[in-house]
Amino acid sequence: MISLVFFGSFQNYSTQTLQKLLNSKLFTITAVVTTPPKPGNHGVITKTDTHLFCEANNIPVYPLDNLDTIPDSISKPDFIFVAGYGKLIPDIWLNFPKYMAINAHPSLLPNYAGRFPVQWVILKDETYTGVTLIKMTPQFDKGDILAQSKIKILDTDTSSTLYQRLYDLTADMFIDTAPQIIAHKIKPIPQTGTGFYARQLTKDDGYVTDFNNLNKLTRALNPWPGVWTHVIDKNNRKLILKIISIKNNIPEVVLIEGKTPTKWQEIKNYYSF
Repeated sequence: MISLVFFGSFQNYSTQTLQKLLNSKLFTITAVVTTPPKPGNHGVITKTDTHLFCEANNIPVYPLDNLDTIPDSISKPDFIFVAGYGKLIPDIWLNFPKYMAINAHPSLLPNYAGRFPVQWVILKDETYTGVTLIKMTPQFDKGDILAQSKIKILDTDTSSTLYQRLYDLTADMFIDTAPQIIAHKIKPIPQTGTGFYARQLTKDDGYVTDFNNLNKLTRALNPWPGVWTHVIDKNNRKLILKIISIKNNIPEVVLIEGKTPTKWQEIKNYYSF
């Protein structure tokens, strides 16, 4: 079996890839590195989904604060595989495995390098996206390409459903690629040219002044940073309205600050813009 140190901390998506790698029976997961527990809702310290999965399945997990050293208890693996870790990984780790350290990026690099590729391909009305496996370097998304696979973006895809499909594809690609690397059947190809940079999104990206183009925005930006606007209530108070879901390109369920989610049609006469 191929020994593997896995890096992942991205919501449930990293776990999804890890689960599929385990199910393949091709890999021995000798260690999983994830980000440390951090405050979540109401200040409760929360472990990553990947951390919890490893504890439930007796997989050695390392929620490391920094990557300056490699714990002595982690043996030299055949590969390091990174799927949604989100932090720069230094040379000490990149040079650690027998074969190489590989990162999966959910876009067709060099296009949509950056932290939010899936949201941006929806915002930019792309027809296709995909996954690129690269030989890792100390810089984000700059390594030589090992494999690339493309999928069609569905009209119904949200950022969540598209991430699910891409992280599923990520596992399939690594299952196929790792044995080929060991057999010296893959030659890394340098990235050439540049593409659109999928910069970090902020709350401001979700602010709207009207209810046009809600389909694309809610598909891309929910649940975070969300699509929102300001409304004025009958007492002339300025409040934040967050659009939770839409139907026929108009708000269906909304959240007014300080209240519970409500159907827009039931409350729209009480607010103005």
